[in-house]
Amino acid sequence: MPEFENPPATVDVPGARVTRIVAVDAPRSAVWRCLTEPELLARWLGDIAAFPDGVVAGATGRFAWSGEVVLAARVQELDPESRFVFDWAEGILSERASTVEITLRDVDGSTQVHLVEHGFPLEGDDATRREALRALAAGWTVELDELVDLAESLRAA
Repeated sequence: MPEFENPPATVDVPGARVTRIVAVDAPRSAVWRCLTEPELLARWLGDIAAFPDGVVAGATGRFAWSGEVVLAARVQELDPESRFVFDWAEGILSERASTVEITLRDVDGSTQVHLVEHGFPLEGDDATRREALRALAAGWTVELDELVDLAESLRAA
């Protein structure tokens, strides 16, 4: 079983963007399940992933972290086993929502997950914006590491 060394998420301050690319030693179908089945989503992205109508284009739901933030979400786009796009914002969806785009590809016998989050309504000077983006990047580094572990455990099961 290949052991991938996935780099941490990176930030683009002028573009207000966080990016992370990881390799997963599992088929796209396993990774896709982790993205679109709420019970699996909640195992790597937050503690709760509630989508009453399912994870389908146009569906709304929420992500929550115990004792922390609740993010309202709306699924914008789904291209099975290829692309998943959603908007989310703290509390309710508004003009302060950011967009998360996740693209899956087959690369060298693994599934590549390319995540970009953009559209942050960041305020303050460059140092303040940079620090906010670095905190978001650190979060995506942790969350996508959990996605990798979960998808690889599904493959192994």
